[in-house]
Amino acid sequence: MGHGNGKEAYALLGLEQEYPPKVVAMYEAVLDLFASGRDFSTLKVSEITAKAGIGKGTAYGYFSTKEEMIVGAIRYEAAKHIAIIAELIEKGQSFQEIIFQGLDMLEDTTKRYNGFALLERILSDRTITGKGLLAGLEKQKEGCFSQESLTVKLLGLAAEKGLVQERNVYKVWSAILSQFAVYAFFLAHREFLQEVDRDAARQAVYENIIKLLN
Repeated sequence: MGHGNGKEAYALLGLEQEYPPKVVAMYEAVLDLFASGRDFSTLKVSEITAKAGIGKGTAYGYFSTKEEMIVGAIRYEAAKHIAIIAELIEKGQSFQEIIFQGLDMLEDTTKRYNGFALLERILSDRTITGKGLLAGLEKQKEGCFSQESLTVKLLGLAAEKGLVQERNVYKVWSAILSQFAVYAFFLAHREFLQEVDRDAARQAVYENIIKLLN
């Protein structure tokens, strides 16, 4: 699968080693199908396995249900982003560079999945499939501890430069995610915000995050 630049490929190498190749193939197939506009409530396991180039029986050797597969794919997509950010933190990149890298990934994800369309489909689906998917996501919340560790390291980088004073993990992510949501709105409505320059919008996101964390 394509990872873009060498930095991303290096960061994701360890992540991919945690998953069997056939599982990665199925996750990527799910994500590609979502990117093409397929609705998960009518998506069939046979479509996923056909796109992944494996047998349907193989899929059930790894997953009990389609929902398990979709939840895994969503978590895998998130893990790819987290792996890149973690690599930047380990290399001692600046807080600003890491925030901007996050904005780059948001741009790529917005383009690939048509903004918040994927999230909207998950939340608006009222079928048994949709409920099963949300239940599966609920069971996976225990994996969030790694994000707390990541936040502590990220704050350490910012604190070393005297950029931020906030230490509460919840408040940190509230500040970052709120501004990323603002940037996502900007990306989704650029045709109506032509007077706003992309670089200026990105700089405003960074400066607002700094203000919120002090």
